[in-house]
Amino acid sequence: MSLSLLNRYAFFAFCVLFTIAGLPFVAGHAWLWAVLLITGLLSAVGVNDLLQSRHAVRRNYPILGNIRYLVEAIRPEIRQYLLESDSERLPFSRAQRSLVYARAKNQSADKAFGTLTDVYQSGFEFIGHSMLPAAHVDPSAFRVSVGGPQCTQPYSASVFNISAMSFGSLSANAIRALNQGAKLGGFYHDTGEGS
Repeated sequence: MSLSLLNRYAFFAFCVLFTIAGLPFVAGHAWLWAVLLITGLLSAVGVNDLLQSRHAVRRNYPILGNIRYLVEAIRPEIRQYLLESDSERLPFSRAQRSLVYARAKNQSADKAFGTLTDVYQSGFEFIGHSMLPAAHVDPSAFRVSVGGPQCTQPYSASVFNISAMSFGSLSANAIRALNQGAKLGGFYHDTGEGS
């Protein structure tokens, strides 16, 4: 019998041997009942693990193999409460969820003295206010040329376009209205699936 085989069954063997060896001493030590009850139950779990054929982990590591399934069952809670930061989004961050809960209870969701969010990180957007209005710019100037000098049919595309939206959730009339607006503005409209 190899050493790795002994290691796999060591805890199971300890529980069985402790249960059997402890039975003669139960009468003299009342506290031993609780320990023998625990080791006896663990021994029964180990026997069940050895006899079952659905899970190789439980069969190869009796008793201890069950820890894997226990940890797997509570994995979402461990991640949510111990590992995940307040700004991770799947699908909503903890900060966003807290804001919704506060508003649902008619509590103030305002937090004074700044933010915990790094507003200078990539992907964080904000509007810089100006005291003076910007000079009027012709919307037709918001275009880019697609295709270089070697292109036989270069074309001009707008930088403002309408992205894809679900045809079923809007309606035919809404899609037509958006499409007509895109035509008037001279830009593209990705009508989405189904249209």
